[in-house]
Amino acid sequence: MTYPINHVHIKSADPKKSAQWWQKHFGAKITEEVEALPGTRTIRMAVEGNTRLFISTQPTGQTLPRGSAELHLGLEHFGFDVPDLAKELERLEKAGVKIRRPLTTIPGGLKLAFVEAPDDVLVELVETR
Repeated sequence: MTYPINHVHIKSADPKKSAQWWQKHFGAKITEEVEALPGTRTIRMAVEGNTRLFISTQPTGQTLPRGSAELHLGLEHFGFDVPDLAKELERLEKAGVKIRRPLTTIPGGLKLAFVEAPDDVLVELVETR
Protein backbone atom coordinates (compact mmCIF):
# COMPACT_ATOMS: atom_id res chain seq x y z
CA MET A 1 0.00 0.00 0.00
CA THR A 2 1.23 3.53 -0.76
CA TYR A 3 0.52 6.69 1.24
CA PRO A 4 0.79 9.81 -0.90
CA ILE A 5 0.63 13.04 1.09
CA ASN A 6 -2.87 14.51 0.91
CA HIS A 7 -2.06 18.08 1.99
CA VAL A 8 0.02 20.38 4.17
CA HIS A 9 -2.09 22.30 6.70
CA ILE A 10 -1.09 25.68 8.10
CA LYS A 11 -2.89 27.52 10.92
CA SER A 12 -2.80 31.27 10.42
CA ALA A 13 -3.84 34.43 12.23
CA ASP A 14 -4.58 35.88 8.76
CA PRO A 15 -5.28 33.11 6.21
CA LYS A 16 -6.14 35.52 3.38
CA LYS A 17 -2.80 37.35 3.76
CA SER A 18 -0.97 34.04 4.00
CA ALA A 19 -2.76 32.70 0.90
CA GLN A 20 -1.73 35.84 -1.02
CA TRP A 21 1.91 35.19 -0.06
CA TRP A 22 1.73 31.60 -1.37
CA GLN A 23 0.08 32.86 -4.58
CA LYS A 24 2.76 35.51 -5.14
CA HIS A 25 5.85 33.45 -4.36
CA PHE A 26 4.94 29.87 -5.28
CA GLY A 27 2.10 30.24 -7.79
CA ALA A 28 -0.46 28.58 -5.49
CA LYS A 29 -4.05 28.87 -6.64
CA ILE A 30 -7.07 29.06 -4.35
CA THR A 31 -9.41 26.18 -5.11
CA GLU A 32 -12.01 26.90 -2.43
CA GLU A 33 -12.72 28.49 0.92
CA VAL A 34 -14.83 26.43 3.31
CA GLU A 35 -15.79 25.92 6.92
CA ALA A 36 -14.15 22.51 7.15
CA LEU A 37 -14.57 22.23 10.91
CA PRO A 38 -17.10 24.20 12.97
CA GLY A 39 -15.72 27.67 13.71
CA THR A 40 -12.73 27.32 11.38
CA ARG A 41 -12.42 28.82 7.87
CA THR A 42 -10.01 27.04 5.54
CA ILE A 43 -8.57 28.30 2.27
CA ARG A 44 -7.60 25.33 0.11
CA MET A 45 -4.86 25.92 -2.43
CA ALA A 46 -3.15 23.92 -5.16
CA VAL A 47 0.55 24.20 -5.99
CA GLU A 48 2.00 22.70 -9.17
CA GLY A 49 3.03 19.08 -8.70
CA ASN A 50 -0.11 17.91 -6.86
CA THR A 51 0.77 19.67 -3.61
CA ARG A 52 -2.21 20.98 -1.71
CA LEU A 53 -1.95 23.64 1.00
CA PHE A 54 -4.75 24.25 3.48
CA ILE A 55 -4.55 27.52 5.41
CA SER A 56 -7.08 27.91 8.19
CA THR A 57 -8.07 30.26 10.97
CA GLN A 58 -7.76 29.53 14.63
CA PRO A 59 -10.94 27.91 15.95
CA THR A 60 -13.45 30.47 17.18
CA GLY A 61 -12.74 31.43 20.77
CA GLN A 62 -9.25 29.89 20.85
CA THR A 63 -5.81 31.48 20.80
CA LEU A 64 -3.17 29.08 19.58
CA PRO A 65 0.53 29.38 20.46
CA ARG A 66 2.90 30.49 17.71
CA GLY A 67 5.08 27.99 15.89
CA SER A 68 8.75 28.43 15.12
CA ALA A 69 10.68 28.76 11.88
CA GLU A 70 13.76 27.64 13.82
CA LEU A 71 15.06 24.07 13.78
CA HIS A 72 13.02 22.07 16.29
CA LEU A 73 11.73 18.62 17.12
CA GLY A 74 8.51 17.44 15.52
CA LEU A 75 7.35 18.48 12.07
CA GLU A 76 9.95 21.05 11.15
CA HIS A 77 9.50 21.88 7.46
CA PHE A 78 8.34 20.67 4.08
CA GLY A 79 10.19 21.00 0.80
CA PHE A 80 9.68 21.88 -2.84
CA ASP A 81 11.80 20.79 -5.80
CA VAL A 82 13.15 23.63 -7.94
CA PRO A 83 15.14 23.33 -11.19
CA ASP A 84 17.63 26.18 -10.50
CA LEU A 85 18.08 26.92 -6.81
CA ALA A 86 20.38 29.93 -7.20
CA LYS A 87 17.94 31.61 -9.58
CA GLU A 88 14.97 30.79 -7.31
CA LEU A 89 16.71 32.21 -4.23
CA GLU A 90 17.60 35.38 -6.14
CA ARG A 91 13.95 35.80 -7.17
CA LEU A 92 12.64 35.21 -3.65
CA GLU A 93 15.24 37.45 -2.00
CA LYS A 94 14.41 40.31 -4.39
CA ALA A 95 10.75 39.86 -3.40
CA GLY A 96 11.65 40.25 0.28
CA VAL A 97 11.36 36.61 1.33
CA LYS A 98 13.59 35.81 4.32
CA ILE A 99 16.30 33.28 3.46
CA ARG A 100 16.83 31.16 6.58
CA ARG A 101 19.69 29.05 5.17
CA PRO A 102 21.46 30.08 1.98
CA LEU A 103 22.26 27.72 -0.84
CA THR A 104 24.16 24.80 0.66
CA THR A 105 25.70 21.85 -1.17
CA ILE A 106 25.72 18.73 0.95
CA PRO A 107 27.93 15.65 0.46
CA GLY A 108 26.86 13.91 -2.72
CA GLY A 109 26.23 17.22 -4.48
CA LEU A 110 22.60 17.89 -3.48
CA LYS A 111 21.84 21.62 -3.28
CA LEU A 112 19.31 22.96 -0.79
CA ALA A 113 18.22 26.13 0.99
CA PHE A 114 15.53 27.17 3.48
CA VAL A 115 13.14 30.14 3.33
CA GLU A 116 10.63 31.45 5.83
CA ALA A 117 6.96 31.62 4.86
CA PRO A 118 4.20 33.39 6.82
CA ASP A 119 2.98 31.83 10.07
CA ASP A 120 6.48 30.66 11.07
CA VAL A 121 6.54 28.01 8.34
CA LEU A 122 9.95 26.79 7.19
CA VAL A 123 10.22 25.70 3.54
CA GLU A 124 13.14 23.78 2.09
CA LEU A 125 13.99 24.26 -1.58
CA VAL A 126 15.88 21.38 -3.20
CA GLU A 127 17.51 21.66 -6.62
CA THR A 128 16.33 18.84 -8.86
CA ARG A 129 18.88 17.16 -11.04
